[in-house]
Amino acid sequence: MTPEKALFSANMKKRRLELNISQAQLGEMLSYSGKAISKWESGHAYPPAEVLPKLARALDTDLNALFDFKQPPSYFLGIDGGGTKTKFLLTDDKGNILKALALGPCSPTGVGVEKSISVLQSGIDSICKDIPFYKISVHAGVAGCGIGKYANLIASAFESKRFSSFKVSSDADNIISAALGKNDGIICILGTGSVVYSCVNGIRRQIGGYGYLIGDVFSGTELGRACLEAVFYDLDGSRDHTLLTQMITADIGSSSSDMLNDLYAKGRTYMASFAHYVFEAAEKNDAAADAILQKNITGLASQINAALKNISSDKKVPVFLAGGLTNAAPLFLDKLKAAITDSRLLSVEILEKEPVEGAVLLAGAPCVMEEEHA
Repeated sequence: MTPEKALFSANMKKRRLELNISQAQLGEMLSYSGKAISKWESGHAYPPAEVLPKLARALDTDLNALFDFKQPPSYFLGIDGGGTKTKFLLTDDKGNILKALALGPCSPTGVGVEKSISVLQSGIDSICKDIPFYKISVHAGVAGCGIGKYANLIASAFESKRFSSFKVSSDADNIISAALGKNDGIICILGTGSVVYSCVNGIRRQIGGYGYLIGDVFSGTELGRACLEAVFYDLDGSRDHTLLTQMITADIGSSSSDMLNDLYAKGRTYMASFAHYVFEAAEKNDAAADAILQKNITGLASQINAALKNISSDKKVPVFLAGGLTNAAPLFLDKLKAAITDSRLLSVEILEKEPVEGAVLLAGAPCVMEEEHA
């Protein structure tokens, strides 16, 4: 038996078992006996050439997977999976955007691993329709998958699809890739949580990002927590009155005890929902909101200065800000720039690229071209 036939027989049997189909059932689908299937899987016989396409369809795969042919991918699929939505972007090997899709959340820490896999499967089936999987390289950057357990479970779920490549990592990797590619720089991700990364000579170091119990500086959670602190102490009379109290009670209409109960029942997501009040009150020169914002600006600048110290040379590098809080950049960007004292700072910019573009680059695409509109 040739190595090629041995590989085919092994792949055929492996795929049949993955689908939980008996030899008799597979034979019935092909109008052959279970004994014939047994001979094909043992290598004692070989299916007729005209049967091969039907066999591949019955096993929900393709001939390249059965023969395990390897060739460079022709398509690159990037996936950016978060706590609120999941974006899919497919390009060809020249970086031309072919299809884009958005679905609901797929973070396993939020929706569970099974739901996460289901959302990814649905998006992949839709966006990759009619394209053989062996021609596609996939990178899925998913929130919560910095933890190896979740990344491994998701990757294992798609192993049988036989993509050219299928890799799973944290969604932070997408942002870093979109902002820097392979260049040096600093990334600040400012969302519900926050974290700063220095990326120098291919080495990444993390500053901050220890979670809301420690207090992620300049995160939605920390801003919301400080906002509620100011409101509660205003209501009990132990601090000066703040516009934050007026704004929140007008919008929510809850008593301090109700808000406190909700805070401890709903946790950090509830806290983060109050962050926008800090920006709105600061825009109206509220002293409490100004103090909260300035404290977080100072804290973030300290982390950026620490990240810049990781750069051993005198080379100047850019700092990119990403995440939902950057929508309020006009209120803090100039102050942040002024608070960064390290001479290795080149610039502070808001990341304009979509993180899913970074995922496509991590999948191996040479670039991501601007989408053409008819």
